[in-house]
Amino acid sequence: MINDRVKNIFAGNFDQESAIEAAVKLYGANATTAVAHCALEAYVDRREADHEFWFRIFAQLRGIPLSDSKH
Repeated sequence: MINDRVKNIFAGNFDQESAIEAAVKLYGANATTAVAHCALEAYVDRREADHEFWFRIFAQLRGIPLSDSKH
């Protein structure tokens, strides 16, 4: 689907710091929740790269340290 490709391109070309800044500007105190919805939607749609991108942003907003290893 074209929509899925656009979302994957967005994740691949948008750095985490810019995504966090945009989420905070758009959603304020609800930025973490908005980012969680993006991660969940990507997970349900099986868009792995997109899910990883948004989950890392969610973790950063929540202060959750992530390991770079994939088990």
